[in-house]
Formats: sequence, structure tokens, C-alpha cells
Amino acid sequence: MERSKKVVFVSHCLLNQNTRSVGKSSYPGTVRELISMLSEAGIGIIQLPCPEIEFNSGLHRKNQVKKLSSSYKNACKKLSSNILKQIETYMAKKYKVIGIIGVELSNTCGVHQIKSGNRSVPGKGVLIQELEEQMHKKNYQVPIIGIDLNNVYSSVEKIHQLLKYY
Repeated sequence: MERSKKVVFVSHCLLNQNTRSVGKSSYPGTVRELISMLSEAGIGIIQLPCPEIEFNSGLHRKNQVKKLSSSYKNACKKLSSNILKQIETYMAKKYKVIGIIGVELSNTCGVHQIKSGNRSVPGKGVLIQELEEQMHKKNYQVPIIGIDLNNVYSSVEKIHQLLKYY
């Protein structure tokens, strides 16, 4: 069988809800609507690293506000640099990088909204912000879409619309 040569980069917790902060998972394992749609479309899935696990108390952490410490930001900058290298590797071999899928209301992977206390506010998570800045410097045009776990079907529909162009 021939490869589709299409890939998407997906936030870690969409593929493994066990990594979300305590009490915040929406699914027992994966966000199956997203995974099913990508699988049926023949899209390869690349799991993004989770800086919150690696640099912020691991699996049993509480939900926190946006991390602005220089060490956390530097960790996200380094991870985004590694992600960008992976994107470049695929692009160099003529693969289509369909997009990057983040998680709305995440202070690390939020695309349009992050959490501030009990409210959602406009903003980007630290990792997504670093990744966008690095892609902008290289003039890469890779769409970044946020999944709202409170409205998964609407979010999946946005990704479905994106797939029509590939």
C-alpha cells in the first residue's frame, strides 16, 4: 500500500488523556472522534511532547495558570525547536504537514484561549506561542487548530473542513 504522505502534529493529551492535570480529562484514553477522523482520512499522527509532564510536576499535577517562568518558557522554546525540525524533515521528503492540533484552554497548548483562574481568556499557550514564533521566522504556513474539549464535535468539524484542501 502506498503512503498518504500526509501528517498532522497533535497535542499529547488528545492522544492520551491520562496526561491531563488531575480532574481535567474528558475521555478515559484518546479523544476518539479526532483519532477516528484522522485515521479514516489516512493521516499520520505525530504526538507532540507534553512540557507539563516533563517540566511541571509530571502526571499528578494540579491545573495551573499560564507559566511565564523563564525556565518553563525556555523548555517550551527548545521543544518547539525540536518540533520544527520534525516538520522540516517531513516537508523535505515532500510530505504534506496538514496542521498542528492544540488544546483550547490549555496554558501550554491553547491556540486561541487559555485559562485564567476559572475564566477563559484570549491567548496562546506557551508551547504554541513559541512554535508559532519559530514558524513565522521561517515563513512556514502550517495551520494551527485548537480542539475545545467542551465542544469536540465542532472542533473536529473544523479539522474535517481543513482536510478537504489536502
